Amino acid sequence: MDPAVAAVAATAATTLVTAMTTDAWGHTKQGFVRLLGIGRADEGARAGAELEQARATVLAAYERGDESALGAAHDDWAARLGAALETNADRSAESTGLLRELLTGRPGAEGEIRALDAALHRSAGGGVYNQVIHEGGAGAQGQGASITINNNHYGPGGSSARAPIGES
Repeated sequence: MDPAVAAVAATAATTLVTAMTTDAWGHTKQGFVRLLGIGRADEGARAGAELEQARATVLAAYERGDESALGAAHDDWAARLGAALETNADRSAESTGLLRELLTGRPGAEGEIRALDAALHRSAGGGVYNQVIHEGGAGAQGQGASITINNNHYGPGGSSARAPIGES
């Protein structure tokens, strides 16, 4: 998953799981039903039922003080939201608009949404992003070395098998 997608999905999952334990649940649920249903009319009703089931699980974990179960719920929803965002990369304006509504007031959310928008545009049209990992230890690359990882993403129907330049 693109790091920008993962970051905003984690923030959204935090908002979602937290709202499941508050009076803000009704409004928040409707926003996430719309987000999960982008591009598929039938998905909204199913997402609403899944959210209600997840809320019951989260409330029970919250009442027991089960941090592990709450963390698992967060991780599950972060993965689900990230997958939905990447699946609907071609509808990024709609996704980012809904996220702006849902994440209003969350520190750092606007920057994450801007990065998400750029990532979704790359994903929809294919593209490459670079992730630099800095290591401070004295490993095989030497002390203070960094590694750059190139991740190729191809849009729907895209392929990593491309004809060499000059051939088709």
